[in-house]
Amino acid sequence: MLLFTKVIIILVWILILLPIQILFILIKSNLRFFLPLIFHKFLLKVLGVRVLITGTPSNRKPLILIGNHCSYLDIIILGSILPVCFVAKSEIKGWFLFGLLASLQNSIFIDRRNLRTLESLKKVSKNLSTNFAIIIFPEGTTNNGKKVLKFRTSLFKIFEDDPTLGLQNFSLCYTHINSMPLDNRMRPNIAWYGEMSLLTHLKRLLNYSSIRAKLQFHPMNVPYGIKRKVISEQSREQVIKGINALSNNLQ
Repeated sequence: MLLFTKVIIILVWILILLPIQILFILIKSNLRFFLPLIFHKFLLKVLGVRVLITGTPSNRKPLILIGNHCSYLDIIILGSILPVCFVAKSEIKGWFLFGLLASLQNSIFIDRRNLRTLESLKKVSKNLSTNFAIIIFPEGTTNNGKKVLKFRTSLFKIFEDDPTLGLQNFSLCYTHINSMPLDNRMRPNIAWYGEMSLLTHLKRLLNYSSIRAKLQFHPMNVPYGIKRKVISEQSREQVIKGINALSNNLQ
């Protein structure tokens, strides 16, 4: 599929679903939590992304999903599997188009420099927990995918405060581009980080015919009573082990 054709299909898809989602939000329909699933599933098909999933997202609510983050593709993949909302840095809200799409998926925008805004996490997890899980990327930013950055322990304070929260870690890695195993030379073509131009990166990504990824959901647990630093370290260790296991088998 040519680049131009993909762009047109994606824009038309957005224009079709955008007013529907806005209507669902205005009338407070529960369908507003499920329409993004359809939106992301179709995007994966257009982009040629195939995802091999191991493990199962927990049905427990309220539920916080914790994992690694290296690309905007992470959002599309995770958003295609179950109803979720993402915790995002406040700057994204002002991004052209992407900020609007993030808002329409009930994203939680926080200023990571102001820990008081983490109170919004507890409010959303209690009020909307029966409708979707909350996804947190505790690295705080994307990276090249070769390693998992240190998790920000402040984001784990919610587990100290709320005994009802379930925690489920996930590991996500990209394995192939156009049927070729992903190596360090090609990794930046998937990972989006640093000062990379979003439009330039997206244009290059749209030229690929296929991308393959692996996603593992680890067992869910309720870490109440455990200090946030310990929870953070345990989560990061589990995420890293999962990525290593997925990366060792590139078939």
